[in-house]
Amino acid sequence: MTDLIAAVEGVLFDVWDPMGVRAEDPHWPRDEYAGYAAGVLELLLNHASDDVVAEHLAAIESEWMGLQPSPLAHRSSVARAARTAVARIRNRVEDG
Repeated sequence: MTDLIAAVEGVLFDVWDPMGVRAEDPHWPRDEYAGYAAGVLELLLNHASDDVVAEHLAAIESEWMGLQPSPLAHRSSVARAARTAVARIRNRVEDG
């Protein structure tokens, strides 16, 4: 399970990054969005659609971060990237 959370954390930092910390400081701690990874992972493991994950990310952006939600297309691409990362880990575990 730790690998799955780490994979989602990586996507949240590398792809989502609604606060722009990665571009602001290349040495920013990669765990900036770690607190949100478990919720996203739970949605993915329960087969939530990309739209549901994207709306979850919008809620985090607006309710927890006080930001305007990023464009739906961006949030949907984050959902797809997270789903792909989780599937890769799960397939590796099943194959190994």
